[in-house]
Amino acid sequence: MTAPSTAARLARQAERLEAAVTPDGEEPRRYEWSAGSLIIPPNMWFHQHFNTGTAPARYLAFKHEGVSIRNAQGVPKAWISRRLGGDQIDYADEAPEVRRMFAEALARHGIQPRMDEAYQAELAELPPEVPTAV
Repeated sequence: MTAPSTAARLARQAERLEAAVTPDGEEPRRYEWSAGSLIIPPNMWFHQHFNTGTAPARYLAFKHEGVSIRNAQGVPKAWISRRLGGDQIDYADEAPEVRRMFAEALARHGIQPRMDEAYQAELAELPPEVPTAV
């Protein structure tokens, strides 16, 4: 899932990683990162991390939750699906361009995406989409 935040991401033990970072409504921007990289998406930008290498990868996230936008119950909206009024984009709702970027990056390394099963499993448990205002 992707969510806007002021998170800093530090790549650890990674062969090849990529991130898609974008303000809401704009085309995603692709960044390659590797061990020792630091990526700080601007506040309220969506971001997603991909391991496009053949080795497992880890990343460490730092967040300053004091500045999080929260719902009436005090839960950060970045943890709540957009389908429920939060800011989290569920996999099922991610932009096709993001999936295409990930699949193309994997293909450059001879790897096939294996997320379709996860996407389908998530769909079964998601609430209905909330219509967007026009």
